[in-house]
Amino acid sequence: MSKQDVLLENGTYNKNYSKVTEQRFIDDDFYDPQDLAQVKYEMLRTVRESKENVEEISIRFGFSRAGFYKVKSSFDKEGISAFVSNKTGPRNAWKLTNEHQRFIDSYLLENPEASSGDIASILKAERGLEISRRTVERYLNHKNLHNRKSQ
Repeated sequence: MSKQDVLLENGTYNKNYSKVTEQRFIDDDFYDPQDLAQVKYEMLRTVRESKENVEEISIRFGFSRAGFYKVKSSFDKEGISAFVSNKTGPRNAWKLTNEHQRFIDSYLLENPEASSGDIASILKAERGLEISRRTVERYLNHKNLHNRKSQ
């Protein structure tokens, strides 16, 4: 897995990396304009250590003045963890009620070779629930992780 893949996965990929014109991000391989957490941290540090205008510095790091203050506020409240984006969207299998989850579990006991696509089709046919195979996969992955932790 490449660094870019990791950044994309953890929500710290800077899709606006081409707007970063701060010289150290151009001259020094240590600084990565695609690493949004690093860009934000260095922007805050530069403003703190510099006598330059906040807006000028923000622009060099690919942010607006208002964007700088939003980053600073988050950092002041949450520390460095504020630089790692919280994933958006539901945090659990919200389409799958407990009843649906029990159905999947019992179906898999009787049909251990069933694919997630098979399960999604059965749920639609027998329960009228339209979900993707990926939703079923997420539930099974989450359940599998939970079972491993409780052992």
